Formats: sequence, C-alpha cells, structure tokens
Amino acid sequence: MEMTPPAESLTEQFRRTFLCYDESLLRQVAQKLCRPRNQWPASELIDRIQAALANPVVVDRRLKELPAACRQALALIAHSRQPSWKVGSLVEMLIALGHSDGLAPILDVLQRGLLVPEMPPWTPATDSPPVRLRLKSFETWLGRSQPTPQRVIASPLATARALGEDLGLPECPGESPMTDGRGSAPQEADGLEWPIRLVVLQQQVALGPLRRTQQRDFFKRDLERLRGDTLLAATPDAPATILDIGLFTVGLALAVGLLHEEDAELAARETSMAWRGPLAGLLLELWAGLPNVEGWSPETGWRADANAAGPYASAQLLTLMLLSRLREGSWARVTAIEAWLHEHHPYWKGGKAKPAGITAFLLGVAYLLRMVQVRSSPGGAAFVRLSDMGRWLLGLASNPPPAVSYPQTLLIQPNLEVLVYRQGLTPGLLVALSRFATWKGIGPACTLQLEPQSVYRGLEAGESFATIVETLERHSMKALPMAVLDSLRTWSLKRERITVFPSAALFEFQSAADLAEAISRGLPAQRLTDRLAVVAGEDAIDYRHFRLTGTRDYCLPPEPCVEVDPDGVTLGVDLVRSDLLLEIEVERFAELSPRPAAIGRRFYRLTPSSLAAARQQGVTAAFLGRWFEQRAGTPITPAARLLLAGPEMPPPELRRQIVLHVADPGIADGLLQWPPTRSLIQARLGPTALAVAEENITALSERLREIGVLMPDPANRAP
Repeated sequence: MEMTPPAESLTEQFRRTFLCYDESLLRQVAQKLCRPRNQWPASELIDRIQAALANPVVVDRRLKELPAACRQALALIAHSRQPSWKVGSLVEMLIALGHSDGLAPILDVLQRGLLVPEMPPWTPATDSPPVRLRLKSFETWLGRSQPTPQRVIASPLATARALGEDLGLPECPGESPMTDGRGSAPQEADGLEWPIRLVVLQQQVALGPLRRTQQRDFFKRDLERLRGDTLLAATPDAPATILDIGLFTVGLALAVGLLHEEDAELAARETSMAWRGPLAGLLLELWAGLPNVEGWSPETGWRADANAAGPYASAQLLTLMLLSRLREGSWARVTAIEAWLHEHHPYWKGGKAKPAGITAFLLGVAYLLRMVQVRSSPGGAAFVRLSDMGRWLLGLASNPPPAVSYPQTLLIQPNLEVLVYRQGLTPGLLVALSRFATWKGIGPACTLQLEPQSVYRGLEAGESFATIVETLERHSMKALPMAVLDSLRTWSLKRERITVFPSAALFEFQSAADLAEAISRGLPAQRLTDRLAVVAGEDAIDYRHFRLTGTRDYCLPPEPCVEVDPDGVTLGVDLVRSDLLLEIEVERFAELSPRPAAIGRRFYRLTPSSLAAARQQGVTAAFLGRWFEQRAGTPITPAARLLLAGPEMPPPELRRQIVLHVADPGIADGLLQWPPTRSLIQARLGPTALAVAEENITALSERLREIGVLMPDPANRAP
C-alpha cells in the first residue's frame, strides 16, 4: 500500500530535517531509534537513523515500545494516506479517541524519529542549514511563532506497520436496511466527478492563470470567474450541496500538485503518474490530498484563509474511521455521526455549535470520491456506509474493487462536438481529450468541442494529426465523420505550414501605405501586420531606397527611450530610440495623450482609468517599477504609484493643526530633543514648522518661558 508523496521524496525530506537538528537533539533521537554503541559523527549518525527507518525489524521493535496513543497517531496517518499532517489536527483526533493530552504522544513519536517536523525547503551547497532552522528541542519548535501551523511528516514504513492498530473507536451506531421497499436504493458515485472537474480547471488555468492577493484571496475578477463558471460551479449529482465547489476544486488541485503557485499566480502543471493508471490509483491520490485543502470548509465554503478548514481535516478522517466500525449490512444515520463528533471532538465538545459540515462532506465530497454509499429513509433521513472503494482507500482492504472497461465511449458528431459517456472514461482518456478538445459540459454524458484553438494547443503539446485521430477512433462508437477528419487535417496542416526564419530583418513602417509602397517597389518581404514586414535575408535588401531611423538588436537589454514630465504621469516616447515592444508595453497601463505629437515624439498619459484596467490585467507596482527603470532610466514616479495603488491605500485623514514656526531648524531640533518640550509636540511638518495640539499650547509656553523664550499669547494667535 503506497502513500503519497512517494517514499523516495520523503527520504530526502527526512535527511534535510535531520540536518537541522542540533547535535544533542540528533543524538537523543538516534539513541531511542537505532541505539548506536559508538560516538559516531553527526553525518554518519544521520545515515544510521535513515537506515533504521527503512528496516522493518527495527521499526516493529520501536512500535511495540510505544504507548497505544502513539501507535494510534501513526495508524491514523496511515489510514489518511497522507504523511504530512498539521500537529493541531493530530492532537484533535487523539483527544477525540479519549486521550486527555493529545500533544504528548506526538512529542514522544518525534523524539523516537518516527515523525519529523516539516521544515521550510532549503537547498544549500553544504550540509549546513540556515541558523533560523536549527532545532534544539521539539518543544521549542512547537512554540515558535510562524505564519502557518506546524506540520509533521511520518515515516512511511512506520505508518504502514502501524496500520492494523486498534484505534479504540466504539461500534458505529447503525440501523438495519429498510425492508418495506419505501426507502431509496443505495447510491454510489462513479468517482469521476473530481477528476473531470480537475482537468477542466487545468485547461482553464492554462489559458489564463488565477491571481491571488497578499491576503491569500483571489482577485475579484478571478473569484467571480470561479464562482460563476458554468462548468466548475455546476451542481453535481450528489445528495448534498457543496458550497463554492469551484473554489474547492482549486484547493484540491493545489493539494495534489495539479496547480502550483508562483509570484502570487496559480499556473497549471502536468498531471502525475496516477493519471496514467486506473481510476482507483487517482482516487487514492485525491483522498491523500484532501487533508491539505486550504481556504475551504464544508460548512462555510471559501474563506480565503489557510486555516479555514478548521477542525474538518481531523473530523473527516474520524468520521470515515467511525463508519469502518459499522456492522456489516447496517447503515449509519448521518445525524448520529454528527452527534458522536459533537460529543467527542474537542472543537465541538461541550459547545452549542454542531459539526454541520459533516453532512456536506459525507453526502458531497466523500460521496463523489466514491468513498461512501448513500440511501434515504421514507422520511428523508440520510444514511451512509463505506463503499468497497472507500474501505480500500482507507487501507482496510488489500485490493480496490475491479474496474469495468468500456473502451468505446465517445460519439463524435459532424459538427465537431464530442459526446463522452462517463462509464467508459478513464483518467488517461480525460487527459488525452483535454489536450486537444475544449470542455463544454459536465453531466452523465459530458460534451467537448473540437476547435481550431484547442487542436493547435494539442499540436503544440506534442500531439499530431495521426495521434488525435487514433485517440478518437479507438474510443469512438462509430466511424469518424468525414467533416471531422477534414477539419482536423486542415488545422494540422495550417500549423505545419508555419515558416521558421533562422535569422531575419524586421521592418517597421510609419503607416500601412508606406509598407505597401515599399513592397510595390520590390522589397522582398512578407507582410506580418499593416506596418510590419519580415525579410529572410538582408543580402536581398538595397538600403539605399530606405531612410533608416534606427536599428535594434532585441537580444540586448531595452534602451531607455521615455522621458517623464514633471507631472509624473505624462510619458514622452522617443520614436527613433524606441523598439517594437514599447508600444505594446505602454498601452497596458497608459492612454494616448491628447497633447499634440512633436517631431519624433509620441505622448502617453497615466490616468486612474488606465491604471485601474492595468490592475485588472495583473500589472503590479513591481512590474511598473522595473518598466520605469528600463524604459525611462528613473524610478517609478510617486504619481504613478499613487494611481496604481490607490484602491489598496488606507483612507487619508483631515486634521485641524496648530503650527508653531521657529527661526531656524536648530531651534526645531532642540524642541524635539529636550524632554520637557518633546512630549508637547505632535509632529514636525518642515525644517522650522512644528505641529502642536491645542491643549498643549499653554504648557509649551511655560516650558519656553523657563528658558527665556517668549511665545505669543495663544488667545491672540492668528485664525
């Protein structure tokens, strides 16, 4: 039984973590785990610790020495198939199992080396970690203040050997199935809902990344896009509603590595090896990623917070493990499971609030993951039990249920629409179709569309006309219509007719008429746009017929060619020194100025509306700062920064101030430094101007009188 991520990647993580241990802590762990007889150097001690963690005999001995609570913690991790867990979630589960101190077992397993803290990634040139990552004790590490909760990683072999440990759970309250025929028949999902939504999300993110704010939320346009998307936000065929299902899909994609975040943008990644095998292997990967979904809760939906899931990461696993204690042939009432969690889980225990999100998890997320079967009573009460797939995903069965194969599951229409019947879908076919067809609908029969853009995308990803046709023919129930074959062939040939120039000269003309005249005079060029043309070889060009205003080597850094007016928002472009990319760049955040163009000059202006549109397109202050440095040779102007960051700035305040003017800056320095007067001055407004609160004027007058400085009577000050 494999856990994710693979043990090979965990081995390196364990080694990097052991390198962070202080030598005294490392020797304490080694003494409890592998019990060395000699005083080995630290590097060799790490090798011996890792060898012990890979030795089943040593691990079994250490597990027998552990208290029951420690073995139960490792068993819970094994059932989750996820080796990385938040410490708080493990503590919650141990308390729910009846252990008053849920943290002590975690510390015990850490000290024995079967768990290690999850450290920030670092890749030094030597085996010396940064000083900030040094660990002297696990108690100190748990007490550190850090932006994200502390997590631990379990040894794969230790969790696998602890899998059969008795968790001490009671028998799940169950009821006999309805025998009067009035209850609904058992329902079990096909397990394809989340894989389908994930490939749809991957396809959409590949067309345009999702952007996140510093508060970990999405920008308004992306948030509305996810909540209003006709595919991602579509209601699935499940007994319960899943709040913000499109955003949950994003969280799941991040948890399993289908999306990755870089510079506050979410971009698509290639699918993992699990997508190339049977559906059961992919469901195992998704189940393992479920505890790491951040920002979403089955009770409240999306909350833009890494800890939004609250107690549900632990409650979800406990719920399914409680269902594993259900008698064969019985069904558990969902409300009874909620009652058990309310009585035992430390988050709800003794409180008025109830774990309402468990219904959405069981009848929504877990049901679509094919982990539970559902049925309802005549009165509408919901009952659940583990499915065969659910038992295998939890490690309670040695093999997954057998898969049924329906290779011919596509129906390709002459209008290039692809109808996909779900019973024949596999993860591999999902990935293949998503490479060259656009998703249009999700349901019992999904629909995709073959389009020029989607086929071009597939061709760029390595597909060819032959491989696309072979995929469609192998899974189609009928022969491909000739219209479909002709369209695919035409689009493939168009891409194959792309001309590649090893070297070329690019000509830019002032107008389309100038370009047309040059070609009519014999310029051996191919027209690219109304003002651009490319010539394959410069030897065929007679430059005597051209008035050259400038040449450009685009391999060199951009040349400064913009002058910024004193107002900070007017940009004057030197047309002789500018290149072809400048006009595209500046139009992202500026508008053409109504100011008349001068000879060799074109003017643009930064406006609130142009910078608001730039923000929507992802233009940041960092990008604009680099642009000003490269194109104008100066830092970004304060006015430009103000217009770009205006909506994110705190609101200004209007204050009524009394200003004290002194003769020279030295006197102002003295008043700010002398303790009796320093506390009476609010702020320094300039070299010789100080702001004084009205209630401090009399006291300031008295302090100045003590040193022989007379201040005018406050009653006679100018209004």
